[in-house]
Amino acid sequence: MASKHIYHSAEGLVLKALRGAVALNPALRLHAASKSVYTISDQIHVRTDTESNPLSSVAVISGGGAGHEPAHAGYTGCGMLSASVSGDIFASPSAKQILQTIYLASSSGAISSEVEQVTQAHEWKDVLVIINNYTGDRLNFGLAIEKALASSRMKVESVVVADDVSLLQPASDSGPQARKSLVGARGLAGNILVCKILGAFAQRGADLTRAKLLGDAVVHNLASVGVGLGHCHVPGRERNMNSVVEMTEEECEIGLGLHNEPGVVRKKMDGPGKLVAEMLDLIMHSRHGTGEDFLRVASGDTGRNLTDETVLFINNLGGMSQLELAAVLDEVLGQLALIGVIPMRVYSSAYMTSLNAPGFSISILNLSKIHQGLDASPDWDTSITVLELLDDPTDAVSWVGVHSWPMKRHSQGVKKSSSLPNITATLPLLRDTKELKVSSDRIERGLRSACETVLLQQKALTEFDTILGDGDCGETFAAGAKAILAILDEGSINISCITVSQLVKFVADVLEDRMGGTIGALFAIFLTAVSTSLKDLRSVPTPLNWRNALVAGLDALGKYTPAQPGDRTLMDALRPFCETISQEGNTFKQAADAAKKGAESTRYMPAVLGRAAYVTIPSDLDNLPPDPGAWGVVAIVDGLCNGLSGGS
Repeated sequence: MASKHIYHSAEGLVLKALRGAVALNPALRLHAASKSVYTISDQIHVRTDTESNPLSSVAVISGGGAGHEPAHAGYTGCGMLSASVSGDIFASPSAKQILQTIYLASSSGAISSEVEQVTQAHEWKDVLVIINNYTGDRLNFGLAIEKALASSRMKVESVVVADDVSLLQPASDSGPQARKSLVGARGLAGNILVCKILGAFAQRGADLTRAKLLGDAVVHNLASVGVGLGHCHVPGRERNMNSVVEMTEEECEIGLGLHNEPGVVRKKMDGPGKLVAEMLDLIMHSRHGTGEDFLRVASGDTGRNLTDETVLFINNLGGMSQLELAAVLDEVLGQLALIGVIPMRVYSSAYMTSLNAPGFSISILNLSKIHQGLDASPDWDTSITVLELLDDPTDAVSWVGVHSWPMKRHSQGVKKSSSLPNITATLPLLRDTKELKVSSDRIERGLRSACETVLLQQKALTEFDTILGDGDCGETFAAGAKAILAILDEGSINISCITVSQLVKFVADVLEDRMGGTIGALFAIFLTAVSTSLKDLRSVPTPLNWRNALVAGLDALGKYTPAQPGDRTLMDALRPFCETISQEGNTFKQAADAAKKGAESTRYMPAVLGRAAYVTIPSDLDNLPPDPGAWGVVAIVDGLCNGLSGGS
C-alpha cells in the first residue's frame, strides 16, 4: 500500500478538500460547520434542448464519509445533487450535519438556526435523500430524516443504494467460512449513477413520489462488484494499524468495499481475463435463488433484440492508472459482447474512490427491467427514459459522461488490428540475388544474435534507466528485439530474396513500429537514411558504400536531434561505431569495441538531453551507470559481431 502523502495528518484535511471542490463551481457554497456543499441558485438551468424545464420542486441530496472524493461534493450542482454532506474520513456524517444539509437543499441556503425565522410563505422543496447502505449512514441519515419530518415544513423520502453483490452469495472458492451478511448488500460506486439519474429527473420537474419510485427501481436493477490489489492508506495513520495483512504481488481481493475493509475472498490472480470473468459471473448470478435473473440474455443472433438493455459503469477506486482502467474497460466490453450484451451507455472514471486504493469496480444497470417495473406502476405516468436522464447535462464538475449518443445500439466500433503489422508485404522480391554474394544464413545469425544479446541486457538497461530516467529503456529495446525474432521465427521474411537496402529498411520499420518513443524514432531515422543511401546498389556494398551510408544516417539524425558524443546519449556509442567501421582496414570487432568504449565514457557525464537531463545528478559521478541508450547500442553491435563471425 502507498503510504506517502503530502499531508501527514487528516486534521483539517476534509474541510480543505471541500473548499477546493467549491472553488471549481461558482454556483456552489460551503457551510463549513456541517461540512455541507450546496447550490445557491435554481435559476441557472443547464439544459440546452427545447423542452420545458420547470423550476424543480424536489431537492436531491447525498453524502457519506470523506475519502471517496470526488463524491459527493463533486456531484453537487445543477442537474445532479442540490446539496451534499461529508463526514470525516470513512466515517458517516452526524445526524445534525445531515439535517443541516436537508435544510440547505430544501430552502436554497437557509441554515438550521434560521429555520424558525423563515416565513410560512417561503416555499420549501421536498427532499429525496440517497443513502449508501452502511450501518452508520443508515442510522444517521435516518435520524436526520425523522427530525426533518417533525418540522412539518417539507416532505422527505429516501432511496437506499445497495448495489454490491459480492455479499449476496459466496464466491466460488470462499470455502465453508462464507456466510450471508445480515446487513445486506453494501453501497458501492453505483451510488453515483443513482445521483445522476435522480438529479436529472428532479431538474426536469419531477415530484417526490415519482422520484422515489424511479430511485427504487434503479437501485433494484443495479449490481456492482469490486476488486482490490491492495488497501488504501489514511493520512496520519500508522501503516497496518488496522491489522490487515497486506496482499502479495500475486493476490487480489474480490468483493472489496469502500472503507478499507477486507474483501469477501482473497485469491491468487490468474490474469485480467479470468478476474473480469469472475466479477461478471457474480453480477450475472446475483439473483440466484430469487426466481429471477439479473439480466436476460437471449441466445443466438435472432434473440439480440430480446436481450436486456444495459449501462456499464467502471469505477477506479483511486489508485489504478488510467491506462490499466481503459484496458479493463475493453476487457469487460469484450466479454459482454461474447454473450450478446452491448451496453447502451459506457462510463469509466474515478467516480467514487477509496482514497488511493488500487482497484476497480464493475457496475451494470438493467434498463429494460427498470422500465418494465415502472410501466407496471399506476403512479408512473411519464415517458422519460433513464438514458435521457443520463444524457441530460449537469454542471457538477466531476460527472464524466458523453451527453450525445447515437440512437442505434452499437458495438465498440473499433476494428481490432492484427498483433503484428505485415511489414514484409511491402518488400519486393528479387530473382537475381546471386550478384549480392551475401550469405542469408550469416545475416540471420547476426540479426538473431543481436536480438538475443539485447534481451540478455534488458534487466541492466532497465536498472540504468531507473536511476537516471523513467525506467522503460530495457522494455523499449526488448520490444524491438522480440518483434524481429518473431518475424524470423515465422519465416515471413526471406532474407535471401531481398537487397541489403531492403533488409535495413525492414529493420527500420520494425523498430519504428515496435520500439516507439525517442529511441525507436532515432533508430528508424538512422536506418532509413542508411537504406536510402544503399538502395541503388546491385552488388555487395563496398567499404566506401558503407561509409557513405553511415554518414548519411548520422547526417539525417543531425537534422532532428542536437545530440553529439559527450551529451550522454546513444550517440556516444553509435557515432564511434560508425566512424570506426567506415575506416578502411578496421574490423567489425574494432567498431564494436569503439562503441563500448564510448558507452563506458558516459558513466562520468551529466546528461543534457533526454529525460535524464531533468534528473538531479548525484555529486559523485563515479557511481553513475552508463547511458542506457548507449549501452543498448553496444548490445546490438556486440550481438551482430558475434553472429556474423560465426561463419560465412
